[in-house]
Amino acid sequence: MSQLQHPWHPKVRRILRIGGPLILLLGLALMGIGLTSFFMAMGGGGPPRYFWCGIVAMPILFVGGVMTQFGYFGAIARYLAAEQAPIACDAVNDMVDGTQDSVRKVAKAVAQGIQDARKS
Repeated sequence: MSQLQHPWHPKVRRILRIGGPLILLLGLALMGIGLTSFFMAMGGGGPPRYFWCGIVAMPILFVGGVMTQFGYFGAIARYLAAEQAPIACDAVNDMVDGTQDSVRKVAKAVAQGIQDARKS
């Protein structure tokens, strides 16, 4: 286990990965009930009886989404790092190949300047 991880880290991650999607599903169900009630009322079915479910669903969806994001954040970060590392390596190699001649010219000029300074 990494020194950065608390001993409870795997347990918390498991709770976030299971609880987050479950809370998201609950929020989606409540949002569906609230929207269905609203649109049925617009179609002449009387006042919306369960519109409050849609309002309650919004913070529940937020909490479920945040929990799910935190539960999978490490896996996503590792995936992104693995995707970007070869590109960064290629970019560095390309920069090195493209600047070798310029570095040589600068080094020769510096060496020449030092030699000229010693002569005078």
